[in-house]
Amino acid sequence: MIPRTKKHIITLAVLTAVIFVVAGINYRITQHIVERTIAAQQEDLAIKAADTVEMWLEQQMKILTATADSVVLGSLGQNEETMKPLKMAMKAGHFTDVYIGRKDGVLLDGADWLPPNGYDPRNRPWYRRAVAVGDMSFTTPYIDLVTNKMVIALVKPLIADGQIVGVMGADTVLDSLVRNVLNLKVGESGYGFIVERNGTILVHPSEEYVMREKIQNIELDLADKLDRFISGDIGTVTYLGKDRQKHVLSFSLIANSDWFMCVTAPRDEAYSLTRKTTMIFATEIALRVLGILALIALVVVSGSGLVLFFFSKRYSSAIQQHQEELTGINKDLEWNIIKRKEVETYYQTLFNVANDAILISKGSRISECNQKTMEVFGLAKEVMLGKSMLDLSPVYQPDGELSREKLQDILHASHKGEQQIFRWSFIRADGVEFPASISLKIFRLNDEELTLSSIRDISKRVDAEGQLMQAQKMAAVGEMLAIIAHQWRQPLNTLSTYISSLQAAQYNDMLNKAFVEKLVSGANGQIHFMSKTIDDFRNFFKPSKAKGPVDVLEVVISAVKLMEAQMKHGGISLTVNNKSGSSSLLVFGYRGEFVHVLVNIIANAKDAISQHAAEADEQPAAKKIAITVSTDEQTVLLHISDSGGGIPEHLLLQIFNPYFTTKGASSGTGMGLYMAKMIVEKEMNGELLAENTETGAKFTIKLKKMITD
Repeated sequence: MIPRTKKHIITLAVLTAVIFVVAGINYRITQHIVERTIAAQQEDLAIKAADTVEMWLEQQMKILTATADSVVLGSLGQNEETMKPLKMAMKAGHFTDVYIGRKDGVLLDGADWLPPNGYDPRNRPWYRRAVAVGDMSFTTPYIDLVTNKMVIALVKPLIADGQIVGVMGADTVLDSLVRNVLNLKVGESGYGFIVERNGTILVHPSEEYVMREKIQNIELDLADKLDRFISGDIGTVTYLGKDRQKHVLSFSLIANSDWFMCVTAPRDEAYSLTRKTTMIFATEIALRVLGILALIALVVVSGSGLVLFFFSKRYSSAIQQHQEELTGINKDLEWNIIKRKEVETYYQTLFNVANDAILISKGSRISECNQKTMEVFGLAKEVMLGKSMLDLSPVYQPDGELSREKLQDILHASHKGEQQIFRWSFIRADGVEFPASISLKIFRLNDEELTLSSIRDISKRVDAEGQLMQAQKMAAVGEMLAIIAHQWRQPLNTLSTYISSLQAAQYNDMLNKAFVEKLVSGANGQIHFMSKTIDDFRNFFKPSKAKGPVDVLEVVISAVKLMEAQMKHGGISLTVNNKSGSSSLLVFGYRGEFVHVLVNIIANAKDAISQHAAEADEQPAAKKIAITVSTDEQTVLLHISDSGGGIPEHLLLQIFNPYFTTKGASSGTGMGLYMAKMIVEKEMNGELLAENTETGAKFTIKLKKMITD
């Protein structure tokens, strides 16, 4: 019996020791998972922040690329075709300057900067970098001596027929990039910064380091670890900071650059954050308690062999059960760490790095918002929470629809699982109304329905479009004044004749009451005609304030009246053929802008007919412009055809591009048809097309017909 008891005691002691060892091993595994979780969290923050920087650079590059594409390379110089795109790009991209260095050493500057004598752009670093790279790139950041702000130069070679004819550059201030990086917080004292591959600091919370120090000179322990940046794109290193504490640094390469987005934090703070967001802390405690219990069990076994003998089987079962539970705990622990890491990274990125205002609503009330939301609306977070989108909106939207009804329709469509992207009007804290672009999505989280709204303030873009639209209309002032002068010429001649006849009538004793009344009546008729002409053209130049029902037939008649005098003067027949059989056809849009679209197309047709007649070797065909109006159940169609010889096929796809014109800079801006297409398709939800016929060109306008009761 005694040998058997000793055997059982030894067996139980070994099992208890095994439990103790397993607990230690699991504790070490947990510590390893913690270290990897910390590194993964830090790397995800660096990657998300790097993505934000890449999106910002990509947006600036797109603006510069569009500007380069709109410049006529064959006529680079101090002319409107070259300088106008440069100035517009400065406004669109918030560049401090946009410029072109020609291959002959001439500088064309959008900010009208006059270079000093001897200045040759071909010797400048930005010009050389563009030539060396051969594609879009950007220079190393530097501190602008005028604004004392950090800027970079985006550069793009201008290539014609396979040869570089110049380099376009744009200087952009890095304020928004610096602000987003410095707003990135990691734990209590962690922060983000950007360095070049050689370690030079580009963005850092301590401004005295920017462009003056290298990271390895500030944190000496990183000197022998800088090769990580050179050899890899993403990674994590640990180092001993100046405060003699252990720190964690994660980095991610910013695409198309030698820049690295870095985040760093004391290791203790990163570990504390991991403990708060995972089950690791509870598991550590459980494993420590298990180790203590195992130690107590070893002591008890040595003095209580007989008791352990009777309960050996139960104890063995308990050990097996604990092992199974530990295995399950480890799996659950690993899954929870991954999920917590994803949620934490998403939340940090979404609310601390996003450039758009983001609202999360529960029901109809806002339950969370980011910092950008408070900047856009000018309201504190505690004021925003609990409000609804309707509390931040006017009663009516710009299209005249009630905000409440329109939002209900949008939410109804979103409940079908579709993401909704639409334009909306909001009201800031100061009462000013501003337009915004919204992306709205309804989703479920933990069996709870939430609404995610991403809001972008587009007031600057809308103002620019409105100004461009009105500026194009005003560009027709000279031509309209010529029409008014032509309209008035005959009435003025008639009035002159009336005045001259007064002297002759007095000389011949014919100045009686009947003669004077006849003269006054005729003069009043001529003056009334001249006044009505002014009213017609004044209504043409008056911008429409809001969308509403527009009578297509009435707009066609108005446009024909405006161009009638020019048609007669040029010997051109302008006819209107109404095939709809209706007295009115209603669409939804801006009346004044729609009149401008028709006038622009008719004026282009007139110019094409006149030019075709002047260049013809023989007697040209009849000069005709025909407007045909037709309709079906849902669509109104306008066809405007001319006998001007048509548009060259290789130019047919370019006529709607901005700044493209076949008339030359002195007589055309290249914005007429571009603005016409934008008005029809963006403002009136229609379609504008162009094609050639046997005798000339034909423009087709398709508009959705309003359904009236």
